[in-house]
Amino acid sequence: MWINKVRYTKKGNRGTRLVAIVTPLYRFPLTPDEEISIRHLRHYLGRFDRYAIGPKTLPPDLADFRLKRFPQRFFKNILSYSNLLVTKEFYRAFADYEYILIYQTDCLVLSGDLEQWCRTGWDYVGAPWFKNFSPDPAGGFWTVGNGGLSLRKVSAALAVLTSTKWRLHEPRERASQTQRFRSIPQIRRFLISLRTFLFRCGYHNNLSWLIRELNKESFHEDWFWAFQAQKLVPDFMIPTPEQAVAFSFEMAPRFCFQQNSRRLPFGCHAWPKYDREFWAPYLLT
Repeated sequence: MWINKVRYTKKGNRGTRLVAIVTPLYRFPLTPDEEISIRHLRHYLGRFDRYAIGPKTLPPDLADFRLKRFPQRFFKNILSYSNLLVTKEFYRAFADYEYILIYQTDCLVLSGDLEQWCRTGWDYVGAPWFKNFSPDPAGGFWTVGNGGLSLRKVSAALAVLTSTKWRLHEPRERASQTQRFRSIPQIRRFLISLRTFLFRCGYHNNLSWLIRELNKESFHEDWFWAFQAQKLVPDFMIPTPEQAVAFSFEMAPRFCFQQNSRRLPFGCHAWPKYDREFWAPYLLT
């Protein structure tokens, strides 16, 4: 496994414990496939603190999970869950830890190497995505992003979510382009100047506005971490797909297996959805 030799830390509070596992659990009973996922979690990572997030109490067979309650509104659908994972309150709830591992109930963990992955120093790591977000690997890897099984540095996430950096550049029509600016009507000049001033003050140009805009589309929180975090905190560290493939597979696991020198990853996401037959020999049943 590739390991970054430079220890990387963000400014701010550093958790006193290394890592906690966080699993969304808000629909019961679990399906047979979800039970397999939880079985893998207990088998390989049973020594780590495990938390369930959800608005309900836990059934007795999940008593080995600690419960972190968040408001019901975050557990209505994928959009509301995604909104939870881009809130400061979510990460502050795990401020006692340096890292959290998001482990959804369609994941498998396949080794106990969690501590080694924490020591790589990445701020965010998940399975690679393919170009065009397609399960067809013909175009090769695109970027790293999948959040279903993802390791996240708590202080780095909070650095992004508390950033006051403006999200975008100034409007295309800039008041500094003096010759062109003077050639347009006075009322339009006033409106452009006002818009530029407000934009520089963060109006329609800050993190809250960005998340509202993303919510107008099919918002998945892992897209935020993959594509927006480095615009808000330029030194937010994400591995390349070639490095991240050792951490997790999602789409096209056979292709990923070849790219990972025919080795299994630390874990995977969406194993019942993408080539279940590939994973069948490795399932703990």
